[in-house]
Amino acid sequence: MRLFYAVEFDQKTKDILVAKQDILKPNAVKANFTIKENLHLTLRFMGEVADPEFPVLQRIQDLVSKRHDPFMLEISGAGVFERGNKYIVWAGVKKNENLISLQRDLENEIAAHGFSPENRPYRPHITLAREFLPNGDIKKIMDEVRLLQHKFSVKSISLMESTRIDGKLVYLCRYKSDICADSAG
Repeated sequence: MRLFYAVEFDQKTKDILVAKQDILKPNAVKANFTIKENLHLTLRFMGEVADPEFPVLQRIQDLVSKRHDPFMLEISGAGVFERGNKYIVWAGVKKNENLISLQRDLENEIAAHGFSPENRPYRPHITLAREFLPNGDIKKIMDEVRLLQHKFSVKSISLMESTRIDGKLVYLCRYKSDICADSAG
């Protein structure tokens, strides 16, 4: 199984992100847009995981989710990662200590359970499109997308599976934990 931990979005948040994709679409010669159902914020990519390790990942998720409270997160701005003449277009996330704390706690718990640590720094973003080949100046195209601002509540962590169904990339929630600090603990 190819797995990752993520924050899933409510429908309103997904609709706002799709509206920004709709601005991008007529400005693309070619692009691979993230489908609405797959929009998410990755907390940690795990990669290929053997079936016997799945319960360990569930346990990690439960431990971490009980040490944090729900919080508000703000999607703010947008940008690109350049890949030759193509781009990955992303929506940004405003710096948030609650998110950083949650992600760091998750990363530490993953390492404590014997999984390889992530060597790259965590840069929270939401992928809107991959292989984006603009039909004009990317800076001008991105000016409208950068106006994005939206707040939403983070109330859970999801363990997601990345798979293909009928040739289409699909992210399936395999396990969900509510974020709720255990006041007794």
